[in-house]
Amino acid sequence: MNHILVVMVVLMTLVGCASPINRHTATKYNQAGYAAIESGNWADARMYFARAIQNAKMGGVDRQAMAVLWYEYGRSSGVICDWPEADRGLNEAYKLDAETGGPVYMSLYELGKMSYDRKQYTKAIEYFARVKKEFDKVQADTKDPLGYADYLEEYASALEQTDNAMEVEEHRSRAAELRKIFEGKDSHTEKTPYGTQCKSL
Repeated sequence: MNHILVVMVVLMTLVGCASPINRHTATKYNQAGYAAIESGNWADARMYFARAIQNAKMGGVDRQAMAVLWYEYGRSSGVICDWPEADRGLNEAYKLDAETGGPVYMSLYELGKMSYDRKQYTKAIEYFARVKKEFDKVQADTKDPLGYADYLEEYASALEQTDNAMEVEEHRSRAAELRKIFEGKDSHTEKTPYGTQCKSL
């Protein structure tokens, strides 16, 4: 998902729904979280999103904004290898998005990518299969064709570990087709660097 858009959505919702003090504090921590991601400091990002969540809760922020904060908390937790908190954050984001009609494919896809990066291929395949149903609903192959091609290749790579040759070829062929059609274009999908900044927790 376009993270500039995500930032704007969270900021607007925080401003509209939280009490003045908590609104201001949650917004500042949210901004600091994205700034930390931009600078590559995911440990600080996780800390800031955790504080944003605490203040947003106290301010009564609506569930759609909370879903985004939990999503970023989960991603940043996974980068620093706090896997239980990564699972917690992304699953909380999924639950809130499911309750509010939000983009559940985002947290599902991240759970799949995180599982894949941890070489938990069976688990990754389960998430990727669920993602495909959600992507089909929103026609992801037309909205972000190269991001969808990335997804198909990740799915195929996970399947390859389980010797599912038929689906591997199907997904890779579709990915290649999309790349050929949209040659020279860029993907809107961001790759989360799971497990690259492990900390002693």
